[in-house]
Formats: sequence, structure tokens, C-alpha cells
Amino acid sequence: MKLNRAVAVGLGAAVALSLLAGCGEKGPSGNSSGLDPLPQADAQAPVYETPDNTLNLSGKLTGSTKDISQELFGVFLEDINYAGYLLDDNLLAGGNVDHNTGYWQSVGSAALTFPTADGVLSANATYAPKNINPTYLKVAVSAANGGVKNTGYAPVPMAVEKDVDYTFSAFVKAPQNAAEMTVTVKDNAKTYATAKIDVAKSSDWVKYVKTIKATESCAKDLVCEITFSAAGEYDLDAVELETTHSTVGIKQFAYDAIEELAPKFIRFPGGCIIEGDADPAAGGPDTREIYDWKNSVGTVNTGDETGDDTVPAFTYTLNDNGTVREETTTGEYATRTGNSDLWGYEMDYGIGFYEFFLLCDSLNASALPVLNCGLSDQGGAALLGYKGTKLNGRHGHKVDDYIQDAIDLIEFARGDASEGWGKIRADMGHPEPFEMNYIGIGNEQFGPSYYVECYEQFLANAEFRAALEKYDIKPIVGNGMSSSDCEDTTISNDKGTAQKAAETYLAKQDPAIESVSEYGLHDHHYYISYVKMFQNASRYDDYKRSKRNADTYYEVFVGEYSANGGEGQPSAYPLYENSMITALSEAASMTGFERNGDIVKLAAYAPMFGVADPAPNAPNGGKEDPVVGGNNWPVDMMYYTNEHIVRSTNYYVQKMFMHNLGVKTLNSSKFAKKVGEYELPTENSTARAEKIDSLYFVASVAENGDFIVKIVNPTGSEVKLNFEITDAEARGFAYVTELYADNYKAINTLANESIHPTETSIGWSGSSFGYTLKNYSLTVLRLPMAKNILA
Repeated sequence: MKLNRAVAVGLGAAVALSLLAGCGEKGPSGNSSGLDPLPQADAQAPVYETPDNTLNLSGKLTGSTKDISQELFGVFLEDINYAGYLLDDNLLAGGNVDHNTGYWQSVGSAALTFPTADGVLSANATYAPKNINPTYLKVAVSAANGGVKNTGYAPVPMAVEKDVDYTFSAFVKAPQNAAEMTVTVKDNAKTYATAKIDVAKSSDWVKYVKTIKATESCAKDLVCEITFSAAGEYDLDAVELETTHSTVGIKQFAYDAIEELAPKFIRFPGGCIIEGDADPAAGGPDTREIYDWKNSVGTVNTGDETGDDTVPAFTYTLNDNGTVREETTTGEYATRTGNSDLWGYEMDYGIGFYEFFLLCDSLNASALPVLNCGLSDQGGAALLGYKGTKLNGRHGHKVDDYIQDAIDLIEFARGDASEGWGKIRADMGHPEPFEMNYIGIGNEQFGPSYYVECYEQFLANAEFRAALEKYDIKPIVGNGMSSSDCEDTTISNDKGTAQKAAETYLAKQDPAIESVSEYGLHDHHYYISYVKMFQNASRYDDYKRSKRNADTYYEVFVGEYSANGGEGQPSAYPLYENSMITALSEAASMTGFERNGDIVKLAAYAPMFGVADPAPNAPNGGKEDPVVGGNNWPVDMMYYTNEHIVRSTNYYVQKMFMHNLGVKTLNSSKFAKKVGEYELPTENSTARAEKIDSLYFVASVAENGDFIVKIVNPTGSEVKLNFEITDAEARGFAYVTELYADNYKAINTLANESIHPTETSIGWSGSSFGYTLKNYSLTVLRLPMAKNILA
């Protein structure tokens, strides 16, 4: 750090603090750094004689001080851009063979067919009558060493690491003779992992499990071959090769990137993926495109009435590394019925709702599921000139079936382990309830077909309302797909789509609710240009928030947002995907979310994952998919290969906010001078210049008493800023985390991930200090206080 900036404390302290303080983790002492208070530092951060501005930080909690939602910043995990393939620790494609036959090819002297009767579930009294997952692999081997092979998914091919164990498993039936089955992971030159399994002659399905250790690392051109030592007929189903370098079923390198963020909640699974498409010209909606949470845990419709769903126990013979026993499981991979995906590929539910809940639980994040409301996609369909279509539901009872699905999901997550769906959760391995405080009903939907005919039917259902009340869960109501569908007090002073629907509903005779606030959190989505994202930062400052006036008061869930050129990116401001300028524009809006954290309860950047290095096309479900290897959505928080996550500039903005969330705003804190305007740089000198604020900030107090200041400098110039602290006694040092770049178009790539937060510490005497904000930067300062003003 240059000497004309705030000067760092002694080198040893700075190094220690950089390791401990950068993201605000609390240590044994209760300070944000985990260290005891520093003594008076020799090196100081002097007050500037002629600062560009002064930020006055007051510890006086006034009536306008706002509580900040402690679930404010989370993530949205949708199976878009093949995210499910990335996350799943299974390296094979189409392990559950239904609808995934194109991923399997024969090897050597073998003929491969795909029967649709007498599959692995054929002996189960509950699954068999419903013909669940009937398709499997029949391998007719005419000479030794014939078999099948699988190359994995094109967007995330197989990769193995030296000395890591892999678990191969498959249901196998060998009715003609016993044989030695060899499992080999190799490329054209060498073998990286192999194991031999003695398969007994049997007319019944047996699940074989074998641990394989990789002898070398490889991430390119791998194939998994399964061959047999003797001629004969062999059946296989539910074939997996899972890496043990994983957590809760998720590949470790992907899990680590999510864990590093420390999200407060995870929204899942959609997004449009919950709705399916509905083009009337194609005969209406393909219900197989709808993400079905019950299919993702192995549910069976046992009758024809709403509520006749269960997850039966599945009993089978298990050969686990040579030890044979009878095994009974619930939610086994083989019992999960796959769905096609609105984004154009197959989901086999290797990562289903149970794994979603486990992921949230392992991260100490709350689960925020979003379910279908009874309509197919409206948002995307509107762009094509047609509207969402009513769906039949699991039992043909339309919206009533979807209401029951929501009730059952609440019980699956929160219910008592001794009965019903709570027992199913316990039987799957998690007796304790999961944390779940909200449930979304529908996504980017609007109009009477959504509000009146679907969403309000949920509100009117006594059993659904009872489940919400029993577990203190709040519903989330959809909005239209653009920011113009949300109340906008800064531009048009117009009411949002959901607010109008709520007020109309309340005006009806005997509504099921008594106020707008009970209608549900409004789901606001912002896919807007970075220009508008900057201008969006004050959107919630003037929102009505008096609960005494609950006929108009409501809370907000910013369910999806990112700066990506939507809604009219001006031609002079081309899209700089996941660049410094888009990240800073999101940071500016996030200061507004936190500043209004009493009404903005949750906010999630979207989406999480994209493919970093598009791969060639590969067969998918028996057909060529034109987008395999590419991205269905171009702007994402993280980009992945089969062994690495690229953390974008936008990722690090999210991380800095998530790790430095206050519990109350310091509303009396303000700049001494009016913040000036900044003219965004353009690539077209004749275009109309767009102006934004030259600084954005939010100040809050943490639970341990630290003052936390987040400041965005979107300009191309450094800013000399003085800080004045009143009504509180600071300890004379601060922890500083900065994200910055010299070029506003700078990005992180596979070849160069140079943009990431840096940490340091500064000291000063008295109640004032100066600090220079770098150009194109987000700066977080944590200021320990001598006394916690919240105490």
C-alpha cells in the first residue's frame, strides 16, 4: 500500500489480520478478526486535510434505524447450464437409463439393447405396477471382454485425481452364467483406475459396489468401460461412478466454492425449470419438463387421489466390496424418475431435493424451495406470444395436486420424524428437520391465471395455511419477469404487479388473509443493464414499511438479479459479461438491499454456474442437443470445468457482502458533502451519456458491535475519504477488504483469475482517520468498537 494512502499496521499484524479478518469471521475474542484488540499502532491512517468527502459514522441508534434480515444474501441454484451435471459426484452420464440411452455404447464383442420391461424395480410390489424407470442396459456378450462404455457428460467430462477413491455401483443381473466384471477408467494411452468384481449367476438384480483408487490424475478424454470375462447376457441399471472427494453428494471443488461464499439461504430449483414449456403448436405442455420434487426423491403415486403419494422402501441384495447382505433404502437413486429439462437436457435427479436440503444443512443455510403453482412457463412463453397453460398435476386434479405437493414438501422438510413425509425424510437418513423459513409458489408469473386461479387457491387452502402457521413459514408470491412489474417509487411511483393482485384479493368477500403483507413476499427479478443496476440502488429507500398500515405494507424477496444487459442495455454501454463494472453495479444495488434490510428479506444473484470452456456436442437422450457444452444463460456467478471453478468478479462482491452482514443499519451515518455524479465511460462518443452516483455505501453494526461500512467507488479515480466516528468509541484500528481493478472491463478467466479481494489492517488515533478508495472498487471496513452499542 502506498504511503499516501492509509498506512498499514506493522507487517506481522497485517499478515495475521489478512488471514483472519478479510471476510469478517468471528474468533474466540468476539472481534471480527479473532484477535485481541491491537495496541496503539505506530503507523497511522491520518485524516486528510482536503478530502474528497467525509463519511460521518454515528453510533446513535435512532427511530429510523432498521433491522437487517439475517438471511439477506443467498444464492439461487438452478439446473441451468448443466449445473446438476457439475454438482453430482457421479461421473457417468445417464446412470438411470430411462431417457438417457444415448450415453451408452457397446465395447468389443457385445450387442447393446434397451429393454423397457423387468427393470431393477420389477420385483418391488409398489414400484413395479407403476412401471417406474423400466429401461435398462442389456448387454449380449459374444466373446470375452465385451461390454459397454460411458464418456460422461460433455459439459463436465470425467476427471480423476491421484489417490482418490471412487465408488462404482450398479444393479446387475446375470441369468446365464457367472463372470468377472471389470470396471476401467482410461484414455487412449493408459489406465487410471480399475477394479474386478465377481458377478454371480442370478436371475435377480443384485447391487454391486466396489471401491476403486485412481493411480494418476487425468481430466481429459476419459472413458469408463464395463466389460465381462465370459460370453453371456448381462443386465445393468442405475450405474454410478462416484468420487469420494465430495460433500453431501456434491463434487468437492464445486462444494468448496459455495461454502466459501457462506450464503444465508439457497433458492432451489427455479426459476423456469419448475414450470416446463407450453407451446400450443406443439400440443401443449410437456409435463416431463417440470421439475418434480417428488420424482427427485423416488416418490410413487399409490392411488388416484391427491395425497396418495409415498416413497416406498426398496429392498434388494447388496454385494458391497464382496460382502453380501440384504439392504433396504428409501429414495435410492434407482427409484428416482428423471425429467427432461426446459433448458434442453435430461435431469436424472442424482442431485434431488434431499441433496438440496443436505447441502443447505451442511452450509448452515436455510432452504428456500420454489414449487410449481399449476401453470407452465409464462415468462419465456410471453416472449413467444403465448401464455402459460394449466397443468394436470400428478393425479389429474390440477392446482389441487400442486397445493398438496407444497404441503407434502413442508412436511418432508420440517415434519416430525415419526410419521408421514417427516418419516420419509428420516428413513432417507436425516431424522432432524431441515431449516426452511419460506416457500415460493410459482416463478415469474402474473395475471388472473396465476394470481386468482392458482396462487390464491394455495392461500385459501386450510391445510396449506395450517402448515405455514405450524412451522412459521412465509409464502413467496411471483411477479412478472421484469423490474417494471415491481413497485417503483423512484421512477413512476407505480404499484407492482403482485401488490395490485393482493389489494384486489383483499377487496373480495371473505379473503383468506387480512393484509397485503400476508399475501406473501413479493418476488422481484432484475436482469437489467449495469447502468440501470446502479440507478436501482435507491429503489427501496422510499417503500412503505409501517406494519400498522398493513393493508399496503409488504416484504420483498429479490429472487433473481444480475447486471446482464436485459431491459435495454444502451448501445453505448455494451455488455461486459461478469466484469468489474457489472460487479460494482450489483454491489451498488446490494447496498440498497442491506440499507433496506427490514423489507428486503432475501436477495439472490442468479444464476450460479456456467460452463467455462464449452465442449463439443454430445448425444443427449438419443438426440443431438445444439447447446450441449455451451451455456443457456451467458452471465453467471461462477464458471466451471470438470476440475475447477472460476470465481468471477461478481462472485467476490457476493462473498464480501455475505461475510460482512450487519444486524442493524446506522441510519444516522452520512456523507458530509452531497455525492456527486459520475459519467459512465462509453464506447460511442455520440451517444447520450448515462450518469450515476460517484459513491454508494451502507453502514451497519454487527452482532459483536463492529461497525461495518461497504463503499462502492464506480469511478475511474481514487477518492480520498475521511471517516468521523461519533456517539461510539472505536478501538483505533480497522480491517479492510478491497476488490478492485484498474480496468472497468476486467474479468476473471481460466487463464487469469487475478481479480480477488485483498485484505489489510489500518490503525489511527482519536475518532478520525483517512482512507483512499481505489478506482473501480468495493471496499469493506470493519471497525471494532470499545463498547457494543447493541448491548
